Amino acid sequence: MTILEALQSMLEYENDDLLTKALLDNGVTSTSAIYSAADEQKVDLAAADVYFALCSHPNFKEGSRFIDYSKGTLISMRREILRKWNLLPKTIGAPLDSRYQKIW
Repeated sequence: MTILEALQSMLEYENDDLLTKALLDNGVTSTSAIYSAADEQKVDLAAADVYFALCSHPNFKEGSRFIDYSKGTLISMRREILRKWNLLPKTIGAPLDSRYQKIW
């Protein structure tokens, strides 16, 4: 499995440009490289970035197909990833890691 495929498996979302950008923004230099456990944090943080990006996507309906992005769920999933890697403050009012100042 490639690093890009590892990210896709977490998201069930198909926009290779957004996924590739998120991976590159998190230090992955080749999305076609074979995924290993050493890549877990970078892939997790890329997923957190994609969750954040999806918060701005509108709901989509075409015929019987309907896609609804639950903003609250996406933010919760993002927070859990950031918490997993100790990038969220442990107390209210403590500063976030500088990379994640844009949203919890």
